[in-house]
Amino acid sequence: MSSITLLSFPRLIFSEVVRSMGFVEILELSQVSRRMLNFMNLARISVETINVVNGSADKITIYDESCTERKILIEFLKTPQPVVGQIKVNDISIDKVYYSSKDATQQIIQCNSNQFGYGLVHILTHLDKIFYRMEYAIGIELNTLNSMRGILCHPIFRKCDYMQIRGRKETLSNEDCEYLLEQTQPTTGISIFSKLSPDFVYKKILHFSRLRVLNLGKMPLKDLLALDSEIAILGNHHFTETDINQFLHHWIEGRNRKWRRLQLDGFKEGPDWDDLLKDISRTKWNPRERGRYYKSKYTYEVETIDCENGKDFKSKDGHLATIVYHSEFLDFLIWNDRFPE
Repeated sequence: MSSITLLSFPRLIFSEVVRSMGFVEILELSQVSRRMLNFMNLARISVETINVVNGSADKITIYDESCTERKILIEFLKTPQPVVGQIKVNDISIDKVYYSSKDATQQIIQCNSNQFGYGLVHILTHLDKIFYRMEYAIGIELNTLNSMRGILCHPIFRKCDYMQIRGRKETLSNEDCEYLLEQTQPTTGISIFSKLSPDFVYKKILHFSRLRVLNLGKMPLKDLLALDSEIAILGNHHFTETDINQFLHHWIEGRNRKWRRLQLDGFKEGPDWDDLLKDISRTKWNPRERGRYYKSKYTYEVETIDCENGKDFKSKDGHLATIVYHSEFLDFLIWNDRFPE
Protein backbone atom coordinates (compact mmCIF):
# COMPACT_ATOMS: atom_id res chain seq x y z
CA MET A 1 0.00 0.00 0.00
CA SER A 2 1.40 3.40 -0.98
CA SER A 3 1.72 6.04 1.74
CA ILE A 4 -0.26 9.29 1.72
CA THR A 5 1.48 12.47 2.76
CA LEU A 6 -0.31 14.76 5.19
CA LEU A 7 -0.01 17.76 2.88
CA SER A 8 -1.85 15.87 0.12
CA PHE A 9 -5.10 16.00 2.12
CA PRO A 10 -7.66 18.75 1.43
CA ARG A 11 -7.29 21.67 3.84
CA LEU A 12 -10.39 20.74 5.87
CA ILE A 13 -9.14 17.19 6.51
CA PHE A 14 -5.60 18.44 7.17
CA SER A 15 -6.98 20.88 9.74
CA GLU A 16 -8.95 18.17 11.55
CA VAL A 17 -5.89 15.91 11.70
CA VAL A 18 -3.51 18.51 13.18
CA ARG A 19 -6.13 19.78 15.63
CA SER A 20 -6.38 16.26 17.07
CA MET A 21 -2.62 16.07 17.75
CA GLY A 22 -0.90 16.65 21.06
CA PHE A 23 1.16 19.79 21.65
CA VAL A 24 4.57 18.12 21.21
CA GLU A 25 3.37 16.44 18.00
CA ILE A 26 2.21 19.82 16.69
CA LEU A 27 5.53 21.45 17.64
CA GLU A 28 7.56 18.69 15.96
CA LEU A 29 5.38 18.73 12.85
CA SER A 30 5.79 22.50 12.53
CA GLN A 31 9.56 21.99 12.18
CA VAL A 32 9.29 19.72 9.13
CA SER A 33 9.24 22.49 6.52
CA ARG A 34 8.13 26.06 5.93
CA ARG A 35 5.29 24.76 3.74
CA MET A 36 4.05 22.57 6.59
CA LEU A 37 4.21 25.52 8.99
CA ASN A 38 2.18 27.66 6.56
CA PHE A 39 -0.49 24.97 6.27
CA MET A 40 -0.65 24.66 10.06
CA ASN A 41 -1.18 28.41 10.31
CA LEU A 42 -4.17 28.10 7.97
CA ALA A 43 -5.61 25.24 10.04
CA ARG A 44 -6.59 27.68 12.83
CA ILE A 45 -5.45 25.40 15.64
CA SER A 46 -7.13 26.39 18.89
CA VAL A 47 -5.43 28.91 21.16
CA GLU A 48 -3.23 27.49 23.88
CA THR A 49 -2.73 29.21 27.26
CA ILE A 50 0.92 30.27 27.45
CA ASN A 51 2.62 31.60 30.60
CA VAL A 52 6.04 33.25 30.42
CA VAL A 53 8.04 34.07 33.56
CA ASN A 54 11.60 35.26 34.13
CA GLY A 55 13.84 35.87 37.12
CA SER A 56 14.74 33.07 39.53
CA ALA A 57 13.26 30.75 36.88
CA ASP A 58 13.11 31.48 33.14
CA LYS A 59 10.42 29.34 31.58
CA ILE A 60 7.55 29.04 29.14
CA THR A 61 4.61 26.90 30.28
CA ILE A 62 1.87 25.82 27.91
CA TYR A 63 -1.44 24.73 29.47
CA ASP A 64 -4.66 23.40 28.02
CA GLU A 65 -7.45 25.87 27.21
CA SER A 66 -8.88 25.66 30.75
CA CYS A 67 -5.41 26.34 32.23
CA THR A 68 -5.79 23.33 34.54
CA GLU A 69 -3.40 20.88 32.89
CA ARG A 70 0.17 21.56 31.85
CA LYS A 71 0.99 20.34 28.36
CA ILE A 72 4.67 21.20 28.21
CA LEU A 73 7.33 23.17 30.08
CA ILE A 74 10.21 24.85 28.26
CA GLU A 75 12.73 25.81 30.92
CA PHE A 76 16.02 27.71 30.60
CA LEU A 77 18.44 26.40 33.24
CA LYS A 78 20.78 28.70 35.16
CA THR A 79 23.54 26.07 35.26
CA PRO A 80 24.84 25.05 31.80
CA GLN A 81 24.31 21.40 30.87
CA PRO A 82 25.57 19.15 27.99
CA VAL A 83 23.55 19.54 24.77
CA VAL A 84 21.46 16.50 23.75
CA GLY A 85 19.55 17.90 20.76
CA GLN A 86 18.00 20.97 19.17
CA ILE A 87 14.66 22.66 18.63
CA LYS A 88 14.35 24.53 15.35
CA VAL A 89 11.96 27.46 15.57
CA ASN A 90 11.64 30.57 13.44
CA ASP A 91 14.68 29.51 11.35
CA ILE A 92 17.04 29.29 14.34
CA SER A 93 18.16 26.33 16.45
CA ILE A 94 17.95 26.24 20.24
CA ASP A 95 20.02 23.67 22.10
CA LYS A 96 18.18 21.13 24.25
CA VAL A 97 19.92 19.81 27.35
CA TYR A 98 17.07 17.58 28.52
CA TYR A 99 13.82 16.30 27.07
CA SER A 100 11.18 14.15 28.74
CA SER A 101 8.05 12.75 27.09
CA LYS A 102 7.07 10.00 29.51
CA ASP A 103 3.47 11.17 29.79
CA ALA A 104 1.39 14.07 28.51
CA THR A 105 1.49 16.08 31.75
CA GLN A 106 5.24 15.81 32.37
CA GLN A 107 6.74 16.81 29.03
CA ILE A 108 9.73 19.04 29.70
CA ILE A 109 12.25 20.68 27.40
CA GLN A 110 15.23 22.22 29.15
CA CYS A 111 17.66 24.65 27.51
CA ASN A 112 20.67 26.62 28.69
CA SER A 113 19.89 30.03 30.19
CA ASN A 114 22.25 31.93 27.88
CA GLN A 115 19.68 31.27 25.14
CA PHE A 116 16.70 32.68 27.06
CA GLY A 117 16.76 36.16 25.49
CA TYR A 118 16.65 35.40 21.79
CA GLY A 119 15.18 31.91 22.42
CA LEU A 120 12.09 33.38 24.12
CA VAL A 121 11.35 35.72 21.21
CA HIS A 122 11.85 33.02 18.56
CA ILE A 123 9.79 30.41 20.40
CA LEU A 124 6.87 32.81 20.93
CA THR A 125 7.07 33.99 17.31
CA HIS A 126 7.03 30.39 16.12
CA LEU A 127 4.05 29.50 18.34
CA ASP A 128 2.27 32.57 17.02
CA LYS A 129 2.57 31.11 13.52
CA ILE A 130 1.02 27.84 14.65
CA PHE A 131 -1.86 28.90 16.89
CA TYR A 132 -4.86 31.04 16.08
CA ARG A 133 -5.05 34.36 17.97
CA MET A 134 -2.38 33.43 20.47
CA GLU A 135 -2.41 35.33 23.75
CA TYR A 136 -0.38 34.75 26.87
CA ALA A 137 0.38 35.84 30.42
CA ILE A 138 3.81 37.20 31.31
CA GLY A 139 5.54 37.62 34.66
CA ILE A 140 8.45 40.06 34.93
CA GLU A 141 10.87 40.34 37.86
CA LEU A 142 11.64 44.04 38.35
CA ASN A 143 15.32 43.39 39.10
CA THR A 144 15.70 41.88 35.60
CA LEU A 145 13.98 44.70 33.74
CA ASN A 146 17.14 46.37 32.44
CA SER A 147 18.35 43.11 30.89
CA MET A 148 14.87 42.45 29.44
CA ARG A 149 14.46 45.80 27.65
CA GLY A 150 16.11 44.54 24.47
CA ILE A 151 13.68 41.61 24.42
CA LEU A 152 10.43 43.32 25.42
CA CYS A 153 10.65 45.78 22.53
CA HIS A 154 9.72 42.94 20.14
CA PRO A 155 6.09 43.28 18.90
CA ILE A 156 5.29 39.68 19.86
CA PHE A 157 4.91 40.86 23.46
CA ARG A 158 1.98 43.07 22.53
CA LYS A 159 -0.19 39.97 22.38
CA CYS A 160 -0.11 39.86 26.18
CA ASP A 161 -3.43 39.19 27.92
CA TYR A 162 -2.29 39.39 31.53
CA MET A 163 0.87 40.67 33.22
CA GLN A 164 2.46 40.18 36.63
CA ILE A 165 5.07 42.64 37.91
CA ARG A 166 6.97 40.82 40.64
CA GLY A 167 9.66 41.58 43.21
CA ARG A 168 8.39 42.16 46.75
CA LYS A 169 11.59 44.00 47.74
CA GLU A 170 11.62 46.15 44.62
CA THR A 171 9.85 49.48 43.98
CA LEU A 172 7.91 50.09 40.78
CA SER A 173 8.50 53.59 39.39
CA ASN A 174 6.14 55.46 37.09
CA GLU A 175 8.70 55.23 34.27
CA ASP A 176 9.12 51.45 34.56
CA CYS A 177 5.37 50.91 34.84
CA GLU A 178 4.71 53.00 31.74
CA TYR A 179 7.43 51.11 29.85
CA LEU A 180 6.04 47.69 30.76
CA LEU A 181 2.48 48.68 29.89
CA GLU A 182 3.59 50.18 26.57
CA GLN A 183 5.63 47.12 25.56
CA THR A 184 3.16 44.41 26.61
CA GLN A 185 -0.19 46.23 26.36
CA PRO A 186 -2.09 43.70 28.55
CA THR A 187 -5.75 43.51 27.55
CA THR A 188 -7.38 41.92 30.59
CA GLY A 189 -5.48 42.50 33.79
CA ILE A 190 -2.38 43.23 35.78
CA SER A 191 -0.98 42.11 39.14
CA ILE A 192 1.65 44.17 40.95
CA PHE A 193 3.46 42.37 43.76
CA SER A 194 6.19 45.01 44.22
CA LYS A 195 6.03 48.27 46.15
CA LEU A 196 4.87 51.43 44.39
CA SER A 197 6.92 54.62 44.30
CA PRO A 198 5.61 57.39 46.62
CA ASP A 199 4.65 59.51 43.58
CA PHE A 200 2.99 56.64 41.72
CA VAL A 201 0.30 57.76 39.25
CA TYR A 202 -2.61 55.35 39.72
CA LYS A 203 -4.59 56.53 36.69
CA LYS A 204 -2.54 54.31 34.37
CA ILE A 205 -3.89 51.11 35.99
CA LEU A 206 -7.51 52.06 36.76
CA HIS A 207 -8.96 50.69 33.51
CA PHE A 208 -8.01 47.02 33.86
CA SER A 209 -10.84 44.50 34.18
CA ARG A 210 -8.71 42.50 36.63
CA LEU A 211 -6.50 44.45 39.04
CA ARG A 212 -4.43 43.06 41.90
CA VAL A 213 -2.06 45.31 43.86
CA LEU A 214 -0.58 43.92 47.07
CA ASN A 215 1.02 47.21 48.22
CA LEU A 216 -1.44 49.86 47.15
CA GLY A 217 -0.02 52.65 49.29
CA LYS A 218 -1.76 56.02 49.40
CA MET A 219 -4.14 55.74 46.46
CA PRO A 220 -6.42 58.81 46.56
CA LEU A 221 -10.10 58.17 47.20
CA LYS A 222 -10.95 59.83 43.87
CA ASP A 223 -8.94 57.10 42.08
CA LEU A 224 -10.78 54.37 43.97
CA LEU A 225 -14.07 55.92 42.86
CA ALA A 226 -12.77 56.10 39.28
CA LEU A 227 -11.74 52.42 39.16
CA ASP A 228 -13.24 50.83 36.06
CA SER A 229 -12.52 47.24 37.06
CA GLU A 230 -14.78 44.21 37.38
CA ILE A 231 -12.61 42.64 40.09
CA ALA A 232 -9.99 44.45 42.17
CA ILE A 233 -7.93 42.95 45.00
CA LEU A 234 -6.12 45.70 46.88
CA GLY A 235 -3.74 45.25 49.81
CA ASN A 236 -1.81 47.45 52.24
CA HIS A 237 -4.05 50.43 51.50
CA HIS A 238 -4.85 53.57 53.50
CA PHE A 239 -8.62 53.66 53.08
CA THR A 240 -10.76 54.19 56.18
CA GLU A 241 -14.32 53.07 56.85
CA THR A 242 -15.44 56.58 55.89
CA ASP A 243 -13.67 56.26 52.53
CA ILE A 244 -15.29 52.90 51.86
CA ASN A 245 -18.66 54.35 52.83
CA GLN A 246 -18.25 56.97 50.10
CA PHE A 247 -17.30 54.23 47.65
CA LEU A 248 -20.45 52.26 48.52
CA HIS A 249 -22.67 55.34 48.11
CA HIS A 250 -20.93 55.92 44.76
CA TRP A 251 -21.96 52.44 43.62
CA ILE A 252 -25.50 52.75 45.04
CA GLU A 253 -25.98 55.84 42.87
CA GLY A 254 -25.35 53.68 39.80
CA ARG A 255 -21.66 54.36 39.09
CA ASN A 256 -19.43 51.69 37.59
CA ARG A 257 -21.96 48.99 36.77
CA LYS A 258 -19.10 46.67 35.77
CA TRP A 259 -18.19 45.99 39.41
CA ARG A 260 -18.35 42.35 40.52
CA ARG A 261 -15.94 42.33 43.47
CA LEU A 262 -13.69 44.61 45.51
CA GLN A 263 -11.50 43.03 48.17
CA LEU A 264 -9.57 45.10 50.73
CA ASP A 265 -7.27 43.85 53.49
CA GLY A 266 -6.12 45.47 56.72
CA PHE A 267 -9.11 44.90 59.02
CA LYS A 268 -7.57 42.65 61.67
CA GLU A 269 -10.42 43.03 64.16
CA GLY A 270 -13.21 43.81 61.76
CA PRO A 271 -14.39 47.21 60.50
CA ASP A 272 -16.47 49.79 62.34
CA TRP A 273 -19.79 48.88 60.72
CA ASP A 274 -21.56 52.06 61.87
CA ASP A 275 -19.07 54.23 59.98
CA LEU A 276 -18.69 51.89 57.03
CA LEU A 277 -22.46 51.55 56.41
CA LYS A 278 -23.54 55.02 57.50
CA ASP A 279 -26.83 56.08 55.80
CA ILE A 280 -27.04 52.75 53.94
CA SER A 281 -30.17 50.65 54.39
CA ARG A 282 -29.08 47.03 54.81
CA THR A 283 -30.49 43.64 55.75
CA LYS A 284 -29.19 40.29 56.98
CA TRP A 285 -28.93 37.33 54.63
CA ASN A 286 -32.28 36.16 53.32
CA PRO A 287 -32.02 32.68 51.69
CA ARG A 288 -34.91 33.63 49.39
CA GLU A 289 -32.96 36.64 48.09
CA ARG A 290 -29.57 35.03 47.40
CA GLY A 291 -27.40 32.00 48.04
CA ARG A 292 -25.00 31.65 50.94
CA TYR A 293 -21.84 31.24 48.84
CA TYR A 294 -20.48 33.68 46.27
CA LYS A 295 -18.33 32.34 43.40
CA SER A 296 -15.49 34.60 42.23
CA LYS A 297 -13.25 33.84 39.24
CA TYR A 298 -10.29 36.22 38.99
CA THR A 299 -8.53 34.45 36.09
CA TYR A 300 -8.89 30.67 36.04
CA GLU A 301 -9.36 29.52 39.63
CA VAL A 302 -12.78 29.89 41.26
CA GLU A 303 -12.89 31.18 44.86
CA THR A 304 -15.88 30.54 47.12
CA ILE A 305 -16.79 33.21 49.71
CA ASP A 306 -19.14 32.42 52.61
CA CYS A 307 -21.63 35.31 52.83
CA GLU A 308 -23.85 34.00 55.63
CA ASN A 309 -22.85 36.92 57.88
CA GLY A 310 -22.78 39.53 55.14
CA LYS A 311 -24.76 42.77 55.07
CA ASP A 312 -27.00 43.11 52.00
CA PHE A 313 -28.09 46.30 50.24
CA LYS A 314 -29.21 47.38 46.79
CA SER A 315 -28.27 50.04 44.29
CA LYS A 316 -30.88 52.49 42.99
CA ASP A 317 -31.29 50.36 39.88
CA GLY A 318 -32.00 47.22 41.92
CA HIS A 319 -28.66 45.37 41.87
CA LEU A 320 -28.01 43.35 45.03
CA ALA A 321 -24.66 43.62 46.82
CA THR A 322 -23.17 42.08 49.95
CA ILE A 323 -20.34 43.33 52.11
CA VAL A 324 -18.76 40.67 54.30
CA TYR A 325 -15.75 40.49 56.61
CA HIS A 326 -13.57 37.37 56.82
CA SER A 327 -9.94 36.63 57.77
CA GLU A 328 -8.81 40.28 57.83
CA PHE A 329 -10.42 40.92 54.45
CA LEU A 330 -13.42 43.03 53.56
CA ASP A 331 -15.26 41.85 50.44
CA PHE A 332 -17.76 43.94 48.46
CA LEU A 333 -19.65 41.56 46.15
CA ILE A 334 -22.31 42.13 43.49
CA TRP A 335 -24.74 39.30 42.78
CA ASN A 336 -25.20 39.07 39.01
CA ASP A 337 -26.20 35.47 39.73
CA ARG A 338 -27.98 35.35 43.08
CA PHE A 339 -27.99 31.54 43.30
CA PRO A 340 -24.72 30.25 41.79
CA GLU A 341 -24.31 26.50 41.60
